[in-house]
Amino acid sequence: MRAVALTRRLACIGALLAAQWAAAGAAISGAAPHAAAERLELLAGTGKAPIDPPPAQLPIRNHDDSPLVAIHDSLYARALLLRSGDTQAVIVVADVIMVPDGFYAQAVERIAAACGIGREHVLLAATHVHTVPWSMGNGYGEVVMNGIMAAVAQAREHAEPVRVAAGDGQAYINMNRDEAFAGGFILGQDPEGPSDKTVRVIGFMRADGSPLAILANYAVHAVTLYSSDTAGERAAMVSADIPGVVDRFVDGHYAAHGTMTFWTSGAAGDQNPILMSYHAEPASDGKVRPTDLRAAGFMLTQRLGQALALQVIRVTDRLGPPEKSAALRFGQAVISCPAKPAPAGKVAPAAQAGVGATPTVRISYLGIGAVDLVGISGEVTTLIDRHLRAQPGARSPLLLLTLANGYSGYLPDDRSYARGETFEVGKSQFAPGCVEAAIIGKTRQLLERAPQ
Repeated sequence: MRAVALTRRLACIGALLAAQWAAAGAAISGAAPHAAAERLELLAGTGKAPIDPPPAQLPIRNHDDSPLVAIHDSLYARALLLRSGDTQAVIVVADVIMVPDGFYAQAVERIAAACGIGREHVLLAATHVHTVPWSMGNGYGEVVMNGIMAAVAQAREHAEPVRVAAGDGQAYINMNRDEAFAGGFILGQDPEGPSDKTVRVIGFMRADGSPLAILANYAVHAVTLYSSDTAGERAAMVSADIPGVVDRFVDGHYAAHGTMTFWTSGAAGDQNPILMSYHAEPASDGKVRPTDLRAAGFMLTQRLGQALALQVIRVTDRLGPPEKSAALRFGQAVISCPAKPAPAGKVAPAAQAGVGATPTVRISYLGIGAVDLVGISGEVTTLIDRHLRAQPGARSPLLLLTLANGYSGYLPDDRSYARGETFEVGKSQFAPGCVEAAIIGKTRQLLERAPQ
């Protein structure tokens, strides 16, 4: 009897050990069913297509700026498609100065139809680069639209499992540009003015830890080359400026992994690069004198872009454990504020922009797991972003993508209005006392309705 009992006990112990070894082997090999389900929870695909203006459109005149006569480096539309279960989202970033409301309406309809999703599932953002065509007229809108749709089509073809991770660093290539001078303001440098140096990164990481896609976000105007005669006397070249350098440099660093980088503009409404090819400096005689470095400006752009790109790489390389859950969440709202009245004998900014007495701002929300993306259809100044993040219960990580899903012009904070006629206040369509509170209030509502 004792021998039989001992034999049965040894058999049970053997079965238990065999089961433990089998489970351990499955966990090491990644073959456990629940682990596979987690890895497949979020799928992502990327695509990009050139959107250079064709030679027949050159030279291109942007108001009184130097005409664009040739292409220095190519412009692109980049697309990131995300799928979680039966839910999809599309993020498109294009090297254009803005996404006009009419163009956005057409593009979002085409993207939504192609992907079988709702309009609110699309984020279409501009890098706000200035050395590009400023108008979608003369056939350029069709070039951009075709590039966007080609990038989206590529992104839909090859989706693979990813997880989401977020991190941030610091880069010191921007500065507040509202410099007080001679009783007013110039677009100069105010080292004591509000400025956010944070580089925010969202990584879409494969199982082996390599990045499939990187969303990089920083608050600086893409104007290192703006107004500079980079092609010679009173002529300039098309360029993607700092955003193009960042995307190329980071993509090159991760070339073996086929990574695609998406540079996006943060709250850069009052932020310029610390160095610019064409810049104005106040003189002791009360005058403002410009300096133009011309073609040498490309060296400035390369150096500033690389400094920012290196921070994106450092942050990406130390991203923490990716989120296991990556449910997609959506929301969209349009706010309106009174238009700023016109000065005596002048046309109101709202009328110049072709809008009515109550200009609007579109706020778009996309949640990806624990990450929140908020798109604002205008040029948000630093303090609006800072005050939004300082709200009780504010969530992190949060990326603020400006110039997304339409264009509302400049969106100054309350302090800027109180200071006087800064460049942003002078160009804004909105009367004081509304836009900051409205943006923060509506954004908080969208975030609160979409729990993590």
